[in-house]
Amino acid sequence: MLGALSQVTARTWTDVKGRKIDAEFVSQDANAVTLKRKNGNEVKVPFSNLSRGDLAHLVELDTASGKKERPAGDEKMEKEGEGDEKAPAPVADADWDKAVPKEAVLMAPIEVQEVKKDKLTHYSSANFRIVADSRLKSKALQTILEACELTRNYCEALPFGLESRFEPIDGKYEIHTIAKKEDWAKTGGPEEAGATFNPATGQLNLCLEILGLSESGRGSDDRMRSVAGHTIRHVTSCMRPEVYERNFMDWFKEGLPNLINCAVYDKSRLDFTKIVDETKDLLLGKGGSGQKPLFKKVIEMPQMSDLLITKAGGVADEEDRRKFLGQSVLVMAYLVYMEDGGKATGLRSGLRYAYDFQKNFPKTIPAASQEEFEEKKAALMKQRDELGEKATAMIFKERPWAEVEADITRFWKEQGLKLVFPGAKEEEDEE
Repeated sequence: MLGALSQVTARTWTDVKGRKIDAEFVSQDANAVTLKRKNGNEVKVPFSNLSRGDLAHLVELDTASGKKERPAGDEKMEKEGEGDEKAPAPVADADWDKAVPKEAVLMAPIEVQEVKKDKLTHYSSANFRIVADSRLKSKALQTILEACELTRNYCEALPFGLESRFEPIDGKYEIHTIAKKEDWAKTGGPEEAGATFNPATGQLNLCLEILGLSESGRGSDDRMRSVAGHTIRHVTSCMRPEVYERNFMDWFKEGLPNLINCAVYDKSRLDFTKIVDETKDLLLGKGGSGQKPLFKKVIEMPQMSDLLITKAGGVADEEDRRKFLGQSVLVMAYLVYMEDGGKATGLRSGLRYAYDFQKNFPKTIPAASQEEFEEKKAALMKQRDELGEKATAMIFKERPWAEVEADITRFWKEQGLKLVFPGAKEEEDEE
């Protein structure tokens, strides 16, 4: 892996095989992008060789250069023929047909670049930057930056259209670390929580002291894994496109990051080969985390119709909130790794519907009259308003909830975990 360039205009480009180069954008045509490497050589790379993140970046450059596009969902649509706007530039499709990967591996050690800026130190990897108010030990740097890079790679490899909805700062996504509680409090950080997230910028903030680490980031293996967990959940959350963030509820938005965090993280690798067992052990308190188990032998589930509309922030009791997160993880594990032989066909279908809807949202509507235009616009806006409900139904293959609950119960029973939904519990009692 090549080191990051110092130029602000440079960025790290990744091909479909995960290989990376640092280069400046020069130009693009209908089929390829021309990049300028650090040594001054220019190379032409076909779009088919670029990662989805790079293709999205090129679309942004194209838009910024003068092809102004309104964001998907903007209601300022016009009748075709009014104004001079053209159809939106096509956006690269996600690869929806690839298999769900069972691991993410860094092919080369993280190369950390260190830069001192005023009283802060910047530590950078290919795509991430730690901004620290203290000097950090190499183990802390490796843990945080590796977890970030691995999670980003894994999310991009999933066939779910995942891509960051935030803009990097000078080519990097930032994590800010603050060593002491007193300095954390001065920034407005909560007294007990050692991690916060800025929803406007995607920035993760960590307080080392609250997380049980020293000023240099030194701590036990359990503490370091906990810090890695914060970054894994955070990066996964940032990899939800805006259309997912807007149209799916917390069972998805909280369930997926917590599921990804159930992977085994060790030696530049996220291992998902035993994700079902790891998920089960985590919820029953057998995963070595030291946390109080969420459940005992029986997992009491709410009705699916209730789970899908629950907001984590609206659950006042901390234990109940943790149970809701655990229940969401169980559903997500079923959808990603268990349903249809681990092909995740339902989840792909619903996410693709939402992804394609946003990608194809029109700026202009062909209409012979203003009345026809208003009718077509109203129908389109109705479809947009119902997007989340429709996509969620597709994720569960538009089956009755009782059938979905029975299927989830059966899959987890095969893994030695007993789930009980309200209706099923009543039937069992009657027997």
